[in-house]
Amino acid sequence: MADRINFNENINESVQVGDELYYLTPPSTTPIKAGPATATCVITSVGEKHIIVDNLLSGLTAGSTFFMFLKPEHNGYTNVSSLKGYYAEVRMGNSSLSKQELFAVGSEVSISSK
Repeated sequence: MADRINFNENINESVQVGDELYYLTPPSTTPIKAGPATATCVITSVGEKHIIVDNLLSGLTAGSTFFMFLKPEHNGYTNVSSLKGYYAEVRMGNSSLSKQELFAVGSEVSISSK
């Protein structure tokens, strides 16, 4: 059965359909599967301020419960894909009145779930 969990804030943009849902209720510091012991609670739909999940334990609602998500592992990799069209444009300037030399320019590329 599908259950909807509504939040006051926007959902983390990294959450995707197929992610597993976990929860934590303070003062506990150990995340717990949000589904029954024999099933995984899987996110089936993501809205701006809500998610829809299968196999949610009864009684879990947004409020005093913190929800987390886990990316499922596929063949040893999580969220590995080719370029999806993200790019950057860089404009460099110099406010010094004297000649300056640029020693190096670097970038950092990381796997994204987008």
